[in-house]
Amino acid sequence: MRWQAMPAIIGIMDSPLSIYLHIPFCRHRCAYCDFNTYTSLGELREVYGEALAREVTQVGQLAEAADSKRPLQTIFFGGGTPSLMPLHSLDTVLTAVADQFGTAPNAEISLEANPDTVDLAYLQGLRQVGINRLSFGVQSALASELALLEREHDFATVIETVTLTRRAGFDNFNLDLIYGLPGQSLAAWEKSLRAVLALDPPHVSLYCLTIEPGTPMQRWLQNGRIQPPDPDLAADQYQLAGELLGAHGLSHYEISNWARPGRECRHNLAYWRNEAYLGLGAGAHGQAGGYRYEVVKQPRVYLRRLAEALPTVFPLSAAVAHSHAVDEAEAMSDTVITQLRLLHEGLDLRAFAQQFGRSLTDAYGETVTNLLTWGLLRQENERLLLTENGRFLSNQVFYRFM
Repeated sequence: MRWQAMPAIIGIMDSPLSIYLHIPFCRHRCAYCDFNTYTSLGELREVYGEALAREVTQVGQLAEAADSKRPLQTIFFGGGTPSLMPLHSLDTVLTAVADQFGTAPNAEISLEANPDTVDLAYLQGLRQVGINRLSFGVQSALASELALLEREHDFATVIETVTLTRRAGFDNFNLDLIYGLPGQSLAAWEKSLRAVLALDPPHVSLYCLTIEPGTPMQRWLQNGRIQPPDPDLAADQYQLAGELLGAHGLSHYEISNWARPGRECRHNLAYWRNEAYLGLGAGAHGQAGGYRYEVVKQPRVYLRRLAEALPTVFPLSAAVAHSHAVDEAEAMSDTVITQLRLLHEGLDLRAFAQQFGRSLTDAYGETVTNLLTWGLLRQENERLLLTENGRFLSNQVFYRFM
């Protein structure tokens, strides 16, 4: 591994700090999933939790040496299926986080869960160890679509889990759905939306299916078992979702996310505001201290690296596999692309100029002018925002700033 000198301009040095903690265990890999997850390593869960706490300690010590330590505003357990972890393992990790960094007042501490992996006792235990927000992978309310996705739960389990979640004291949680499925009609999508809205969730995330290389779904597509998703129908589904969720009091605050006031996901807002975040655990990505980096993916290699290797410089633990210094061009691109995802905030043009010493127009020339002329961006109160058409073509907009 070759370490580079810290760049003079990194753009995120003094921003608030968040931490992402990756849990790479699942009981079953779903047909669409290409995340860093493993279904045959369940016996490693406890020792993995201990190693994750050790990585937290390493990075905390590096932060202390670099005078970069500050309380965490958000903590996020993602996966994989973090709700498969023993409660005492989660407690061990959170204790290390508190010891090394501390947490800001009213910090958001989230955990992803599958609906069929939790019961009331476990949910109450999550509250006791400090988790205050949950995110459930619902994906669909229809049995046929859950079978296509190879999800293991049914929607009756989702209903029961949401009831238990509230009984355990959680009033802040998210429900995920996927649209743009092969063969999914507009009417079927509406059924899922209405079923989820009947549960009165404070936050909903909607993701358009992407068939990733190496997944079962890609093989099914290649051998003709499924038909390719229809992008025009997916656009209609997205528009319908916006209308229904808006009618139920959920604000469309980010391209794929809706929330009741005050229930926006603060951890993901840190990503979209291009703030610093630590990524720990096998396969995690992070951006802090002037570096963008990736932790080694394979859990056994992760355990070995933390046991044998030494950390280097903040925020790079002994388990980091790849890293590079963030230069000005990358920092500018990241800032524009992430902040434009925020539909109400958008990109703060004054802050951009202050951070990089030049205006957005100076940095990107006629790109901005063209996007404004084409009606994909609009400027309002010194902020640049996606238009409604721009939301549907956001990838085309972002590509031009890469």
